[in-house]
Amino acid sequence: MTRMLAKMIRISLLLLPLLSLAASRSTAQRTIWRGRSGGFDVAWTDRDITARRASDGALVFSARRIADAEWAEMEDVSDEEATVKEYERTVRLLSVVGSIVSLEEATYCDCGGVHPIMWTRFVAYDLARGTAAHPHPARITDLVPEREVLRALAGDALVRQAMDSAHVRASASPAAMTEALKRVEVQPPGDECTYGFGEFPAEFALHHLEGGRVAVRFSLGHWVEICRGRYIQVGVLVPPPARLVPDLSAAGARRAGFLMKDQRAIAGDRKTTFNYTPRRR
Repeated sequence: MTRMLAKMIRISLLLLPLLSLAASRSTAQRTIWRGRSGGFDVAWTDRDITARRASDGALVFSARRIADAEWAEMEDVSDEEATVKEYERTVRLLSVVGSIVSLEEATYCDCGGVHPIMWTRFVAYDLARGTAAHPHPARITDLVPEREVLRALAGDALVRQAMDSAHVRASASPAAMTEALKRVEVQPPGDECTYGFGEFPAEFALHHLEGGRVAVRFSLGHWVEICRGRYIQVGVLVPPPARLVPDLSAAGARRAGFLMKDQRAIAGDRKTTFNYTPRRR
């Protein structure tokens, strides 16, 4: 019996490293996409979307940290009447061009109302101007002259529909356009839902290159709650500034970063989800 017990112990000791290796593999992050762009190492895994400075490895962006910070503001464990039951954030990396990263951000909140609320939008950040603690939102007008953005938007059918509804003939800037149109809903042909503009010049991704111009996609979120969580895209072509052309070319060829046109080929339907529920006292 003693001899058999000793044998079992030896077998267990031999198996321990294998079990440890299997456990470490099961908990390892699965990489969806990783690449270098604009002096930053960008990684999209099933746990986070992050960026680090290539020069020193310093973390300058984390989608999880953004979601964590938003949840921390919502959660109040000392409030017995707190109504938030669940908060969920799902993200996808849409484009990486130079230091500009764009994400699709879908948010779900069971905030104690009659039904949960949901919204989906594009968000963009400039890695060169932000930190992990304070990410810097990017606007399309940081990259393209305002007059070119306005000219392109005014030629879009849905934007014209909104401008006509708001009795707006022209806007002095994209910010002024946003202010004029944010209370106007639009309805694409054949769609039962209506959508609003929100802060749409800041909700963009870079889609493809065409005839020396770059296609920009803006997200328009749902207007009525029956369509909650849905969104549509407005796409326009604008001339890129000379300083952005090398980064766009590299992203278009997937040498450094990528454009939204290749997002599905790169990631398929994969997404990264963060879930939050109130802590129990």
